[in-house]
Amino acid sequence: MKQNSHTGKITPSKEDYLKVILELSDNEGIRSTDIANALGISKASVSCMMGVLKDEGYVTKQKYGTVTLTENGRNIAANVKRRYELLKTFLHNVLGVEATIAAGDACRIEHLISYETTDKIDRQLGKLSECK
Repeated sequence: MKQNSHTGKITPSKEDYLKVILELSDNEGIRSTDIANALGISKASVSCMMGVLKDEGYVTKQKYGTVTLTENGRNIAANVKRRYELLKTFLHNVLGVEATIAAGDACRIEHLISYETTDKIDRQLGKLSECK
């Protein structure tokens, strides 16, 4: 994996962009405008980040064209989305946190949670669904 030249790792902001691209794309490229609308930010901010993500090998982008995740970008986005969905489900269904609050908390926690904890939550949710 090509590393961020500034921090040496992928940042929560980059993870958010990759997750949104995955959610919007359905295996097709999407436009920067779509990303800006989904994140509630300017097209200029998206354009800047697309340059960074392209340089780091997470997306491909044609000038004035669509953005597509690379295999590496897709893997990262899928992992972030998995963490988010598991956390949201756990917070809402197991702990009883209101759905909107659970979604917001999951979005913040998804960037910090370890793979070990994520896997344990996944296993616990699996056990709970077997009991129903």
